Amino acid sequence: MHFSKKTLILAAATAVLAVACADTKVVATVDDAVIDEASVTQLRYSYAEAATYNAEGFRADLTNLIYLEAQKNAAEQDFGLTGFDDAERIAAKIASPTEDEAQVFASVGSDPDRSDATTAAVAQQLLIRDAVIAELANDEAYLAEIYDNQPALIVSVCARHILVATPEEAEAVKARLDAGEDFAEVADEVSLDTNSVGGALPCPVAAADYVEEFSTAAAVIPVGEISPPVPTEFGWHILVVDDRTGPDSFEAFVADPTAALHDSALSELWVPWVNNAIGSATIEVASQVGTWAPASNGILPPPAG
Repeated sequence: MHFSKKTLILAAATAVLAVACADTKVVATVDDAVIDEASVTQLRYSYAEAATYNAEGFRADLTNLIYLEAQKNAAEQDFGLTGFDDAERIAAKIASPTEDEAQVFASVGSDPDRSDATTAAVAQQLLIRDAVIAELANDEAYLAEIYDNQPALIVSVCARHILVATPEEAEAVKARLDAGEDFAEVADEVSLDTNSVGGALPCPVAAADYVEEFSTAAAVIPVGEISPPVPTEFGWHILVVDDRTGPDSFEAFVADPTAALHDSALSELWVPWVNNAIGSATIEVASQVGTWAPASNGILPPPAG
């Protein structure tokens, strides 16, 4: 799962400048949503131990919460989506993450200064992303274009290949295979990809994870057949797809598009939406914390002195 720079940053606090916010209650507003000081300080254990706050870290944490509030507001305005603060939904996301989400939670958990509130904020981010992408993908014309013209974005393959330097070598390899020579033996003899024993590639792999020409071929050549030579930046490939999985019909794809769509396609839906959600929000930051800078979608420090 790929995140834009507008997802929770979880940046480490490294600056030595400190800002006293003990009397501050509201530190930012996002449209009609209010972010108070306690919402920020509960994200790190170290805030409870400090008489003053690390200014850079506080601004980074507050920025993350601003992003989150802007996304919640936009999700409700655009699609009527709510309930991302629901404790049961948050707990369920933390308890049953996808493989990619588990890595995100593990990254948060590796920082001993991060509290359960940070994990909950990340879970809310993931819940919003899932729900918004499901809405954005609910477009039959968009899905039909992918299904008909970009099948690499919706299938996974188990493939073998032989990589050589020239088209002439590739044609010679294909002729040997067509004549009945063993694929693995030819691969071990001539392939430039010496890491793939017998030509076998990791299995299964999303077709779109390969370079474009290879992924396109892997998505469409008949299963079990020897391909014609396929050029890529690495050379010329002869490949065989041993298995291919994906939606077995357009109707099945439409029924659950996000289950099939490659992460790159999901990001192409998510990133413009989330950037617009933040860019179009009305954001104000308490003057003692800094000033919201729309050009960078971040908080500038208050003037010195």
